[in-house]
Order: sequence, then C-alpha cells, then structure tokens
Amino acid sequence: MTHQEGHVRPQIGMLPSLQILRFIAAFSVVLYHAGSGLAVEYGGINNPFFFGTMGVDIFFILSGFIISYSTDASRGIGHFLHRRFARVVPLYWLLTLAIILVALIKPNMLNSTVVTVETVVKSFLFIPFPKPNGTLQPLLFLGWTLCYEIFFYCLYALCMLWRGKADILCPLILVALVTMHEIWPHGSMLWHFYFNPVLIEFALGIALCQIYRRSAFFQAGSDAIAVLLVGAACLLYWLVSNLPVHQVVAPSIFSTLVVSGFLFWRSPKGAIASLLVMLGNASYSLYLIHPYFIQAAIKIFGKMMGTVALTAAVAVTVALTILLSVLIFRLIEKPLQKVVLKIGKTPMTKPEMGTATGI
Repeated sequence: MTHQEGHVRPQIGMLPSLQILRFIAAFSVVLYHAGSGLAVEYGGINNPFFFGTMGVDIFFILSGFIISYSTDASRGIGHFLHRRFARVVPLYWLLTLAIILVALIKPNMLNSTVVTVETVVKSFLFIPFPKPNGTLQPLLFLGWTLCYEIFFYCLYALCMLWRGKADILCPLILVALVTMHEIWPHGSMLWHFYFNPVLIEFALGIALCQIYRRSAFFQAGSDAIAVLLVGAACLLYWLVSNLPVHQVVAPSIFSTLVVSGFLFWRSPKGAIASLLVMLGNASYSLYLIHPYFIQAAIKIFGKMMGTVALTAAVAVTVALTILLSVLIFRLIEKPLQKVVLKIGKTPMTKPEMGTATGI
C-alpha cells in the first residue's frame, strides 16, 4: 500500500486517533451507567448521558475495521484466533472468576447474579443466558458484547478458509444472518441474540477498512474532514433521536461516521493526546470493571448523601476507576496477554490499539 508523498501516516497499530476513540467510546459507556444509576436513585429522572450506549456501537465498528486491517491471512486461522483470544479472554475470565467469588461470598452485593454450574460454564464459553432481571448476559454482565466479538472472530476465521476472501464473505454472511433474523423473528433467545442487527456493525467496519486501504486521500488525512464527519454524526443523532428509526439505523450510521472522522484525523500531538492514548490502552479494562464500582458507590453513599453530594461521589468514583483501569492494564491485562501469546509462541507487536477488539 502506498501513500502520497509528504502525507505518510503511521501503520494502524500506531494510529493514536483510534486509541483516543477507544477511550472516548469506553468513557461514554461509563457515563451512561453512571447516569442510569443516579437516575434510578433520584427517582426515575431521565439519564442525561443516554447517548453513552453509542460507545458499544463504535467498539463494534472498530472491531470490524481493525480485524480486517491487521489480519495476516498467510499466518493461518490458528494464529489469528490465538491472538484474538489472547487479547480478550484472559482478563474476561479473571474478572468472571472474581464475580463468581463475590456472588458466593456476598450474594447480596450483586443484584441479578445466580451462580450455578450452567451459568459458570456458559459464561466462560461466552454464551449468554437469561438472568432474573430478564436480560440475556453472562455473569460478567458487560460480557454480552464480548459474546458478539467472539462470534465475529469465529465467523471471520471460518471465512479465512477461502484465502483472500474473508473480507468479502464475512460481511455477506453477517448481512445474511441479520436478514434471516428479520424474516424469521420466531426463533429462540439465542437466535435473537446472535443474529441481532448489531452484527451489521462488524460488516460496516470491514467495509470501512476496505475503503480506507484503497484511498490515498483517506490515508493522507484531513483534520477539517474529521471535524465535518464527527459533526455530521452528532447532527444526525440529534435529528433522528425521537424517530422510530433511531434504535435501528442511527447508531450504526453515527458510529461509522465517527470512526471515519477519527481515521481522517492527522496524528494528534501534545500531552493531552498522549494521556488519552494511554487511557485508550486501558479502555478494555475500564469497560469491564466500571459498572461494579459505580453501583457500589451508589449503594454505599445513596442513603447518606443528598443529590449533589452523591453525584460528586459518583464522579470521584469514575475518576478513580479510570486510574484503576490503567493499573489493571499495566499490571494484569498486558502481562496476561504476553503469557498467553508466549504459550503459542506468537510474538506481540507494538501497542495493539485493539488489534483484537475495538474494546
């Protein structure tokens, strides 16, 4: 792949703009859960951070893009799956084990967690199950997004059997699965879960990657176009937020525009950009751990503080959780990943910018 002279950009593993976007996406989900918890505590007020759910859609678009861009088909399916699972599985399993221990020792601390042999096995295998509150999730409740990630990795790996065709076959199959879901809406809970229209976002990420790889103009970058695309995404979200189409189409279009905008963003520089890149490295840890600390803060301080004080306490909890996620990334997540990669002698390259997952 060539670049226009004078506009050479770093490889995908070094694109700081996507690292920054990973943190923004994770932080938006954090805000959503903080807002939801406070809204319930305050008696059913509207969540001011309702837009935070878009962070998950951005993650799925990023996953499709990065998997398509970073995968070396010549290394084989085993190499691909090994690297993907090394990125996602160790920390997820460790935190799932922590949830199991808490549920067994202090079951009243977790609202809808029921530990049985079935729920434990399904959780470790990334298979969601119905919880008492009606949701379909593994024990680590945000693991529902990882169930989609693992499904996507396995499907992409299967498509790699046709050398050089994965980026064509995988999106087509994803679209076909979603179409089947819409045509036949009477299947089981797992049918509705795994063939959910959200799968389209992985396909959109792959398509965006193909456009990026073939466009020297895209690769050259433009801060003005970056701002235009992100602004267009926000305007679109605002315009359709009260329409029925919002929940079906808008999140995917919004997320695709945002990821495109950040791809156009020329390499960010300065201390703030460096800080955000560092936080982007820890976005997976932040994403998985934050709900439990927010819920704990609301439970502990909710009955002893007024509205302003509780909001401040939750804000401090969010800040401390972000700091903790950086420590977890450096002391637990990254070392675990290295250990797993060494097992199969798969060398880990430079900061993986989510080369396994957008999260």
